This record gives sequence, structure tokens and C-alpha cells, in this order.
Amino acid sequence: MLSTSTHPELPPGAVSPRHAVLEELVAIALRHVAEGFGAVCSQLAGILEDGAAPAGARTRAAGLLRGRCHALLPVVSRVLERALREELARLAPRPRGAEQPLELVPYEEMDQRVTFGAIARPFDTAHADALAVLNARLARLLERETLRTNPFRPEVFVAALHQAWTEFDGEPDSAAAVLALLQPDRFHDLGRIYAALDLALERRGVPSGIHRRPWAEQAAHDGRRQAGLSRRLHAYFARTGAEGAPADSDAPPPAGAVGAHLQAWLASLQVRPGDASNVVRLPALRRNAPPGMLSRADEGTIDLLSAVFDTVSGDQAISPESRELLGLLQLPLLKAALADRDFFFQEQHPARRLLELLSHLGWERTLRGGGRRDDPQFQAMRRSVDRAARDGDEAAAAFDQAVRELEAALKAEEAEAAGAIAAPIAAALKQEKTAAARRCARDAVAMRVGTGEVVAVVEAFLENKWTDVLTVAYSIDDDRPGAVRHATQAMDDLLWSVRPKLDAGERRDFIAKLPSLLATLNRWLDVVRWHDADRLRFFAELADCHASIVRAPLDMPAERRLELAVQATRLAAERRAARAAQESRAATVPPAPAPEEELAGLARGTWFDLDGDGGPRKVRLAWISPLRTLFIFSNGAREEAFSLAATELAQRLRAGTATVLHAEGVVVRALSQALAVNDAGATDPAGHAGVAAA
Repeated sequence: MLSTSTHPELPPGAVSPRHAVLEELVAIALRHVAEGFGAVCSQLAGILEDGAAPAGARTRAAGLLRGRCHALLPVVSRVLERALREELARLAPRPRGAEQPLELVPYEEMDQRVTFGAIARPFDTAHADALAVLNARLARLLERETLRTNPFRPEVFVAALHQAWTEFDGEPDSAAAVLALLQPDRFHDLGRIYAALDLALERRGVPSGIHRRPWAEQAAHDGRRQAGLSRRLHAYFARTGAEGAPADSDAPPPAGAVGAHLQAWLASLQVRPGDASNVVRLPALRRNAPPGMLSRADEGTIDLLSAVFDTVSGDQAISPESRELLGLLQLPLLKAALADRDFFFQEQHPARRLLELLSHLGWERTLRGGGRRDDPQFQAMRRSVDRAARDGDEAAAAFDQAVRELEAALKAEEAEAAGAIAAPIAAALKQEKTAAARRCARDAVAMRVGTGEVVAVVEAFLENKWTDVLTVAYSIDDDRPGAVRHATQAMDDLLWSVRPKLDAGERRDFIAKLPSLLATLNRWLDVVRWHDADRLRFFAELADCHASIVRAPLDMPAERRLELAVQATRLAAERRAARAAQESRAATVPPAPAPEEELAGLARGTWFDLDGDGGPRKVRLAWISPLRTLFIFSNGAREEAFSLAATELAQRLRAGTATVLHAEGVVVRALSQALAVNDAGATDPAGHAGVAAA
């Protein structure tokens, strides 16, 4: 994790390196909000002004956005900063044994939470990937296995803007008019904010992914291995006589310009691109070089590169046609490595990227099976090799262009493959939308029945049936705006109807509103097709409850009212305690890690070994749903597309019936093996030649 040495100077107010990072994240979010706030105000004002027959509230809001945006920004910044700090404070560990007092959440606050959650849902979907990565990095920063709530989630930004506007204007109608307009393309640029936060955490050395994940452990191992390899390469080039090779530096040793004689000789060996019949093989090139043509450093470079191609040619995991194609790159790669030894040190070197990309594609072709030389992917691979083999004078540019063209061809192929599984993707999106709607519905009901003050018949009805109603409402709210608000209002009206009515005015209001409430309930229940006898039984019990409320005496003494209130509070506390005890008993078995956290490191294109009824098979992760709850796999040949829920995939990974297949970089693997041989013979004056034999 973060060490104190990572942050030699803490910002004012920071008490620890971790606190300093959190302060930096808050400052980044506020800065980006401020930079784009003027554009957001102008956009919202234009939409309000262009509305058909704008009401007074819309006109007022548009005028404030146009004329007083500069005055609104400090309020937004202050409220957002306070909200972010409160969210971060909630992540602090609570003292052991400290009991939290029971508090009743006002219905107004419940309403706001539901409203903000509904508005934030499209933002959550649009930025699902960025939020998953940010969540994983924050969990690592805070040394948590998981982070249940992201302090920078879209809902926090939405709620902060609404609260700031309410403080700024004080007119509820104008606040509602602004809130109704918020959409991912009419708000702060959250994508840019999340990218900046992620970059800041990365620069501070906070890795993404959960440390328990095997592929995250592999990435950490690869990083340590690369650092060790870099030190060994420095020592190797120092022994071969490369000028200025600093064995204790992370920078690669400088490579002088390739001599004119060597350039001319290598150019004379150039073969026609794509001609496999006359491949220049590096060991033979080293043996047949004219005397004095190659320096010891040049010979060392050839030896290392020979080891790389020996590894490629002997790797049976790479398809045969791909190995043959890679062999054509020996001379072009030698020119690139002689001109710039960054090839051995930097994974992003264009020539190395091309070699690794082609090797990985060859590995995938073996997993996929049935690869043909005339398929589009192999033709794109061949074109990239031809491109890299042209114009030795422009080697770096040629390799860079070859990589770009190959990646573009692969993206086009990915898009075509996605079209082939369009039907499973559409079904998965629908399934995920329904699941997200059900979660929102359950949360909305739980916030209302969790107080323990709801009568039993209504509580059971809300949990068992109105959850279905709210699920439908959340599912259709994008197409029919207001559905969630209407269904939620009906639920709140039902809860109000079963509370005691202690004066004549309340009872008159109750009697006046009851017919409309019952009609609304029945219309929604018709939507979810609840037509059995339980529906009749519920309304009969509800009628008895309403009747008892109306028949209660109005002239009840104050002492009796207080006694009933105390009794109701005691019963509510007992029900909350019983619910808490039930949840505590259910939690005796430690819950499995959240699947979205376990799977946060997976990406499209990852290969898996899945155990099934027909034995193990190799499948490729072809698509991930926006909320990362569903994963579609194929065998890589656009056939047999099937989906797994996040919970099932996480369970399979934990049980070992699903394994992530990791393809180690061919260059790192070859160099590690070659340098191990060289180090073993380092005491021999000609020890550097041992690499060639590796």
C-alpha cells in the first residue's frame, strides 16, 4: 500500500499519506466541476428557454443560469465539497463495539433518495466501467477487500447540485425544473472527472483490482519481474561494451547510430516482404557477418533477439502459420533493436508491441482452433508484417503504422463479432435492466418499512407485491417519464392512509383521498397481473385497518394519546430489533465477496478455461454488460454464445471450475530465460555468447 515515502510533502491539513491522496481527489473533482460549469449552465438554460410554453419556474431558472452562473458556482463547489467529505468520512472504520443509535429517516429524505437514485441511474450505466475501476482503486487505497459505496458516484454530484440550487434560489419549482433536465450529456463531464481521479490514483501508486484476484496477483508479479529484468539487461549490455550503460539506472543504455557499413550490409540482406522461402535467420546472420562488421554490443543484441525468435518458433501455443509469419520479422526487428535498445526495456516500443500483438493473436488462434490463412484476421496480420518490413530507414514509423493498422483491423473485426451476437446482447441488456430495476424497487420499499412503524399487512404487501409494481415502474421510466414518481407516490399515500388520524380535518382529508388511492393501487396491481384471492384478502384487511382509524374516538385525552404513541414507538423498536436479530443470524456465515468487485479486473478478450458437462473448453469473453452483472462468452469463432451472471462467474472462479488463461509476453519470457543462461556463465570470459545458445 501507500508508504510515507511516497508523499514526502503533505498538503496543508493532511494528516497521513492516505489522507493526502483523498484531499487531492476532492480537489480534482472540484476543479473539473468548476472548469465545465459555465458550459453546463448555458446548456441547461438553453433547454429551459426552448421548452414549449415555458412556465414561470422554467423562465426563472433559465434566467438565473444565464445571468448568475458565476454566483452559483461557489455555492455548488461548497456543497459538493461538503458532500464528498461526508461520503469519505462514512468510509472511516467505526470503533469496535460502538453501537449506532436508532434513527427514523424522515419521509422527505426517503423521497429525495429515491428521486436522486432514479436520476443517477443513467449516469451509473454510462460510466459503469470507470466507476468499477475507481471503486477498485479506492478499495486498495483504503486497504479494504471491497468498497460497497463509491464516494464519487453520480448520485452525490446530482444531490449536491440540487441542494446548491435550493440554497441559491429557494424556489422549489425552479429546483424541480432544473433537476428534471439532468442527463449524462447535460451535466458535469463525469467521464472526464473519473478519468482524472483514476489517473491521480495510478500516479500515486494505487493499483486497480482486488489483491485476492489471481489475475491481479499475476499483474503485480509481472511488474516485479519486469523491474528485475531491466536491471539484468543493464548489466548484460554493460558487459557487452555498450557505451554508457548505467547498471544502476532505470533508463536503457544509449545506442549510437548504426554504422553506415552495417546499415548497407543489412539492407543488402533485405528480402521481399512476405517471402517465407528466404527468411534471414539471426544466428546465421551473426555467423556470416564480415569480420569487424559487428561490435560486441551488436553481437549481444543479435544474441538476445535470437533468443526471442527461438522462443517464438518453439512455442507450440502459437499457431504454426503465425510462427511462420513472425519469422519474417527477424531482420526488421534487428534493425529496430540496433537503432534503439528501448526495444528490450520498453513494452510500448512500436516494434515490440507488434511482436507481442502478433504472438498473442497466434496464441488466440490456437485456442480458437480452425484458423485459416485466408481468414480476415490472418490477412491483417500478414499486412502488418509487410508494412513493418518496408523502408528500413523509417523503421520506427513503419512499426508504429503497422501496429495502428493491425489494431484498427482487429477493432473492425470485434465490431463485426459484436453484431453476430446482437441477440444475446439485447437479451442480456434487458435482463440487466430488469435486475437493476428490482434492486431500486427493493431499496425504495426497504427505506420505508425499515422503521418498524408500518402495520404488518401493509409491510407484507409492499415487500411482496409493491416491489413488483416498482420494478415495472423503474423499467419503463425511461420511456414513460414519471412512472417511478407515480408508483412511489402511491406507496407513500398508502403508508399515510394507515397512520392514526387524530383530528377531524385529517379524517376528512383521508376520506376524500381514499377512493383515488384505492383506484391507483388497483391500476398498478392490474399492470403486474395480481388477480388471485390474496388481492381480495389484502384489500379486505386494508379496509378493516381504515375502518378502525375512522372509528377511533376524537376526544381522546392527551395522556391516552401519549400512551399510545409510546406504545407504538416500543412496538416499532421491538420490530426493528427482531429484524436486526434475524439479519444477524443470517450473517453468521461470512458473505461471499461482491462479484462486481471480484470481476472488476476482467476485460473483453480475456480467455477462460471452463469446466462443463462435456469437459473443459476454451472460451473468450466477448461482451460485458454496462453494470458488469452479465458476461457473454463465445468460443472465439462467433459461435455458441452464452452468458453467465456475475455471481455465477465469481463462484466458478472461486471453485476453480473457471480459470483465467494468462498469456505471458513472449519478449519477457525469452529474455528472462536467455539472461538466466548468460548469468550462469558470467564467470566465463565469453559468457555473453551463452545467450545465443539459449
